[in-house]
Amino acid sequence: MPFILAAVLWLGCVTSAIASPVSLTDIYINPEGKHLSEAVILYNSQNPCENCNKTIDMIINVLRTNYHHKLRAYMVDISKEPQFASAFHTDAPLTFVIIRISDGAAFGYEKLTGLQSQIADSQAFNRHIIKFINNFLGF
Repeated sequence: MPFILAAVLWLGCVTSAIASPVSLTDIYINPEGKHLSEAVILYNSQNPCENCNKTIDMIINVLRTNYHHKLRAYMVDISKEPQFASAFHTDAPLTFVIIRISDGAAFGYEKLTGLQSQIADSQAFNRHIIKFINNFLGF
């Protein structure tokens, strides 16, 4: 599973780096059969928002700090992988999605858009992301 290794390295070492594209199968069926839910950052490199890179960095920081070994994380460029925008019903330049995984299969998702306009107060942003994830996944 080269992509999973790349995703783990990406979360551990890099911010704002673009990971290799993944397929919908990689998201909807946990490739290792683990029971980890998944976080997906959908961005659009062809139509980026003004604060997208900073917002992505902030999301990655929350994931790294609070959900290491609790969630798998992916970044997907929807300009290159438009099926993800369709699958998650989004046309926003930046969307954060949490997918509940149980027994290796997806059981629903929730998404946040407009996060790039909420980065002025980093502590409030962090609390918002943590509350969103915890409420949906029951952490």
